[in-house]
Amino acid sequence: MSRALQAKTLALVGLCLAASLAASAASAQSVSATVNRVETSLQEPLILSVTVSGSRTSRPSLPELPAFEARETGAAQNFQISNGRSTVSVTYSYLLIPRAAGTFTIGPVSAEIGGRTYRSRPFQVRVREADQPASGGEDLFIQIAVSEREPFVGEQVIYTWRFFHRIRIGNPQLVPPEFDGFQVEDLGEVREYETVRNGQRYRVYEWRKAIFPLRAGELTVSGSRLNCQVVVQNRGRRSPFDDFFGRGRAEPRSVAGPPITLNVRPLPAAPAAFSGLVGEFSLDAEASKRALQTGESTTLKITVAGQGNVQRIGEPDFPDLSAFKIYDDKPLRKISRNGVRLNGSRTFSKALVPLTAGSLEIPALSLVYFDPEAGTYRTARSEAITLDVTPADGKEELRLTESVAPTTGKVAVRILADDILPLKRDLAAVAASRPSPAGPIGWSGALAAPPLLFLGLWLARRRDQRYRRDGGLRRRQEALKRARRRLENLDEGNDGAIEASATLRAYIGDKLTLEGGALTAQEAEEALRGSGIDAELARQVHALLDRLDAARYARREAETTDLESTTLDLVRRLEGALRAARRATP
Repeated sequence: MSRALQAKTLALVGLCLAASLAASAASAQSVSATVNRVETSLQEPLILSVTVSGSRTSRPSLPELPAFEARETGAAQNFQISNGRSTVSVTYSYLLIPRAAGTFTIGPVSAEIGGRTYRSRPFQVRVREADQPASGGEDLFIQIAVSEREPFVGEQVIYTWRFFHRIRIGNPQLVPPEFDGFQVEDLGEVREYETVRNGQRYRVYEWRKAIFPLRAGELTVSGSRLNCQVVVQNRGRRSPFDDFFGRGRAEPRSVAGPPITLNVRPLPAAPAAFSGLVGEFSLDAEASKRALQTGESTTLKITVAGQGNVQRIGEPDFPDLSAFKIYDDKPLRKISRNGVRLNGSRTFSKALVPLTAGSLEIPALSLVYFDPEAGTYRTARSEAITLDVTPADGKEELRLTESVAPTTGKVAVRILADDILPLKRDLAAVAASRPSPAGPIGWSGALAAPPLLFLGLWLARRRDQRYRRDGGLRRRQEALKRARRRLENLDEGNDGAIEASATLRAYIGDKLTLEGGALTAQEAEEALRGSGIDAELARQVHALLDRLDAARYARREAETTDLESTTLDLVRRLEGALRAARRATP
């Protein structure tokens, strides 16, 4: 390789390396801003930490903060080398002293790095009114705070309990407050941290509860008390009973937390569709599949989510969908206790089985809730869902059926003609025993054979004529035998439930000359009542079909024990009742 070519190659490698390092440095340049907590009181300042990455000298510029007095408290530099790459960042600390109560936005913090301006993301903080005055002296005391003094009925109020101490304590025993007139939910575990108050460093234990007033008027959360042992330093002569390390003695101490009274406002006059939810909520609906065939199922999931009295989330009003068979599944509930607010959701699942083909719409659902921030009722809505339903796949239509109720959109059908029946038109169609030629009995049998054969032929022709006159006769006669054969050795579980459901429907269809596979449980009950069956027995059929269908469409385990005996017993009782009804028909 020539020297000129080597020089060009080295120059190209250098340019690539420089570009790579520049890109790496650019990707490492950023500005971020955080606070030690997003909720505080007028008595407790916030600590704002601003990290400038990619520069040692670029100082951040704070946004306008009219609700706070900002004081810089220092800076810390961080330098790291990883995989041959070095990164540098500087974290600047500021003390934000609140000037007013309310919810405020900390805007973007900016810094210029390498000729380019970078900004942090804005965020919100909440400043409460001054907490309750302390009790128990400066060494240890309890503070109580609530997020809202005048809530609405059902509105979420955050009750915060804090215990401050700057001396050693032992054997703490809490007498908790009583929340009469409130529904109470825990918000996480007890937090433990340190803070500075009036120039003194304290250890703090804090827990929170979400409380929901149940009625209007003045409601009071009772006071609390903490009993403990504290170590008191001796000023005089040391006693053998003094603490070995601190020359102190243990003394009992009790501190009290004050009661809190809330002035609860009633809700305004509610609309008829009010769900009872107070807070902020959303409503969503989705279908597992939107293109399907008749007889198939799609799962509709309806989710109500938000923050507030999420324990009261109920199913939104559901429209009347006459074009579907609907099976409900068990709702799924989720509640988040993140220590700030009580959030949650509840999902309602329904298996929808379309009974007709075409473009079928599930209308938009609505949920009316009360927004305490705005002081008014709001409506959350889902989007409408359109399903594209095609006819189920099957063999060529023989036009042997007609709709039972053509104006209702249901698919139950009546048999107009049965399969072609075998006709026996000669003596060979009738099995006859060959007479024995020997003996007088054989001759008498031979002499009797022609009349018997004639009788057998006459009976066969008469049966064929009855079959032709009554197309459903063969089905009715053989219905019980076919049902018994299908119910033998049923599997337990959902597969057995599906087979039992199909068998029961087929039996009813055979006995009533209907297409049993298309019958819903309600249609089966109505058809049986129309044939003269006792109403209670028809209701039992409806109940068993619903129980078996739950396994097929809702995708959960149905109660499928003793399927064979249960279904067969019901079929036998139906057989007797249908025969009696037919005999009673003139």
